[in-house]
Amino acid sequence: VSRGQSIQQFGDGSSSRDYTYISDIVDGVVRAIDRPYAYQVFNLGKGSGTSLKDFISLVGKTTGKEVKIEKKPDQPGDVPYTCADVSKAKRLLGYSSKVSFEEGIKKTVEWYNEAYGDEISGRTNNEKENGRRLSYFVEDEGQVMTVNDELLVPQMYWTN
Repeated sequence: VSRGQSIQQFGDGSSSRDYTYISDIVDGVVRAIDRPYAYQVFNLGKGSGTSLKDFISLVGKTTGKEVKIEKKPDQPGDVPYTCADVSKAKRLLGYSSKVSFEEGIKKTVEWYNEAYGDEISGRTNNEKENGRRLSYFVEDEGQVMTVNDELLVPQMYWTN
């Protein structure tokens, strides 16, 4: 959407999925690793569905861009609604998602704009407003280090 590309909408947009922000999934996986439940299967997710129409609308609102929708017929075999039953994970792991769908889209758009903003705005050589050039990320013992020409900034990528 930020690049002006269209989003495919299969069917009338009423299909619903359990869109879950990655930090919530990581939290669930870490909780499962740290518990004595050998060979157990846990469903991780938000535990509630969001329609494709709502997804597309929120992406447009959050990016501030007009959404170009490419309408397609329903996909064969697709189900109208899927949602994770997280009750077992909640009971045994103390798991529950913390990032709302709206906040997850906002965080994703912020990340995307930071990572690809230069390409979207037309700036070259990935130069930032302050003149620094982002080079790469380095993972180091639970931290992400942003490395650029002048600066090394640690950022925690999950909290307890």
